[in-house]
Order: sequence, then C-alpha cells, then structure tokens
Amino acid sequence: MSQVVSAQDSNNPTHQNTGSEDQASRLRDLVSSLEQSDQQQSQNQNQIDPNDRRFTPPARRIPVVAIASGKGGVGKTTTSVNLSIALAKHNRRAILLDADLGLANADVLCGLMPKARLESAVGEDFSLEDLAIDAPGGFRLIPGSVGIGRVGELDDAERRVLLNRLNDLHESNDVIMIDTSAGLGPSVTAFIDAADACLIVATPEPTSIADAYALIKVLVTRQHEDPDARVPTLALIVNQAVNEKEANTVHARISGVCDRFLGYGLPMIGYVRKDKKVVKAIKARTPYMIESPKSSASRDMAELAASLIDWLGIEGRATAAPKRRFFGR
Repeated sequence: MSQVVSAQDSNNPTHQNTGSEDQASRLRDLVSSLEQSDQQQSQNQNQIDPNDRRFTPPARRIPVVAIASGKGGVGKTTTSVNLSIALAKHNRRAILLDADLGLANADVLCGLMPKARLESAVGEDFSLEDLAIDAPGGFRLIPGSVGIGRVGELDDAERRVLLNRLNDLHESNDVIMIDTSAGLGPSVTAFIDAADACLIVATPEPTSIADAYALIKVLVTRQHEDPDARVPTLALIVNQAVNEKEANTVHARISGVCDRFLGYGLPMIGYVRKDKKVVKAIKARTPYMIESPKSSASRDMAELAASLIDWLGIEGRATAAPKRRFFGR
C-alpha cells in the first residue's frame, strides 16, 4: 500500500529531508543485499556436492585412463608404470596418479623417494600438479599415500575434491593415467568413473579371471541400473601370458562370460608375455622398459601403448607411427 502525503506535509522541508534519507537508506540496503546474494551464490558454487556427478570441464581436455584389477598381485602397478614409460617413448606427455590409497608403491618400482604424497592434496596445501615429480623413462608421477588409513577411507566430499583436482592436470599433459587400488571399493569405482577408459589387468590364473569378471560386472551393472552413471569404456590387458595364444584364450573366457551374462562386448587392447626380466627389474627397483628395453615384455608394452594411442586418439608433441595391434571386437 502506498503512503499518502498531505500537501502540508509535502511543503514541510523537514519531512522532505526525512523522505530522502529513507530513500537513500533503502537504496543502500538494496545494494548491500544484492552484494550478499552474489557472495552467497559464489560460495555455493565453490561448495562440492558429493552426490553431484558433474565435473567442471577443464580448458583443455585430454584422455583419462584408469588401470584396475579385480585382485592384487596381477602386476597392475607394474603395468601402469611401464605403460606410462611406453607412452612417453611415443612422445606423449604421460602423468601417472598412484591412487592405490594407503598402499601405493609406484614410486618404489621407480626407485624414487618422494617428499610429498597424495594425502597432501586432500587438504588445501597442494594441487596435484604441485605433487608431480619426474620419474625415470620420461613420465611424471604423483606419488600415492603409504600407511595412512585415513586417506584410504576418504568420505564422498573429500574424494570429490581429489577427483575435481584432476582438471589441473589437463593443461600440461597429453594423457592422465590412474593406478587404482585392487578390488571393488568406493574409491576404486570413483576413480574409474572419472576416467574415459578403464583397462582391466588380468592374468591366466583362474582366480584373476574370476575377479576381473567380478569387477567388470559391478561396473556394467551400475550402468544398467543407473543410465546416468558415468562408466568408461572397458578393455582387457592380459598380463603374464605365455604367448599370444594363451592371451587370446584368457580374453575369450572373460569376454564370453561378459557377452552371455552382461551383454557387454569386452575388447582386449593387448597383452604382456611372462618374462623373467620383469622380476629382475622389480627387484632392482627399475621399470623393465628401462632395465630391459629389448625384452619380450618391453616389446609387448610398446605395442600396447601404440594401441592405446590409436584407440583413444591421444595427441602428443610429435606424430608417432606405431605398429598397431588392437584386439577389438
């Protein structure tokens, strides 16, 4: 309701001054409320919703590749380290995030002693780019945490902070590699969800084959149950195969079960043959791509990297013309 002012009041200078002061006061209050609203909106935008699947898109988008396994002891971390070196040999700037929370050992395989580890990025002291160190073979490593149970049990909000910081790595790299923990825990699936592709490492052992299928089943079933779930494209790496025939046999067993029960066609991107020089390199704390570059395992890894570059279209500083061997379906 508007306020009615009498002619007598309108001719009163005192009343006019009071009205002007009231109007100015209301204007100041309005400006102040707008500023507070803008500040509140900015704070809300900076808050992380643990249930929000969306990621703030980086200025430059590069492929993110997770490397996972259903069980431990299949050579997942060894594969991650040597694949990163093989990518670097193809002139791709690879950065490896050791996301085996609490039990990381990629730095051990490289003979490194990092001063800062992944737990520093959970707080506000470091970004992931600040933690990256030069590793042998031309890639960079973000060391994971060791012996810190709290890091292995991050809550949803802390995990989302860590995942969003992957965006900082897109600008100065060509591909982001993530070495996940073994198993089916929430941290494993969260890092896999953040990737564009997930490479499942398995060996010819029956337990490894069974556990690899269990992991694939969890990932594919989640996508069937929730169409909005972000599940990357999956591919198989057969490690410690006697030869190509055995690798194809392992692939046929896993992909056949995936086809029958999940309706999912699983390709094999490559395999790495069993090689005594791999064990020797691990004991020497040197990646076998460096320790024995002409070994059968190193040659297989070089071809695997070439297939990955071809599959994901990983652009680099120089044009590579690798020999292609992608066992797609």
